[in-house]
Amino acid sequence: MMLIRSGDDRLVPAREAGWRASSGALELRLAGQVPGDPVQAVARALLAVDLDDHSRVLDVDVIGLPAELLTPLSRYAVPPHPSYGRDPVALDLDAAWLWIHVQDGRRAHRHRQPAIVRFSFAGERLAAIRARLPESES
Repeated sequence: MMLIRSGDDRLVPAREAGWRASSGALELRLAGQVPGDPVQAVARALLAVDLDDHSRVLDVDVIGLPAELLTPLSRYAVPPHPSYGRDPVALDLDAAWLWIHVQDGRRAHRHRQPAIVRFSFAGERLAAIRARLPESES
């Protein structure tokens, strides 16, 4: 999954991940089809988005998830230090930290701010995450 950012900063998803730098918008699809009513849970959490030097999404962390989201995400629970190369989605229940590995690459930028994160599920599986980082204060 990766994103190709166009010159006018339109969101141009290649595969199923997208990042729009000008607005801080993130969309990440983990399942081929998102349910008809896409937003099934909304949470305020710390969002970290790692990008390479071409603004392609590498990893997404959602930190400080509310307790009510831990149960629907519990299928992704792993030991405190998950090994790389396994499922691209991992959840540390103790830290309420969801980690999604999108693609390999060298991190050049990290955007980390509180955000409103919208979660969509397809059955018991996480289907998509959408979020927008607030504008940086000057």
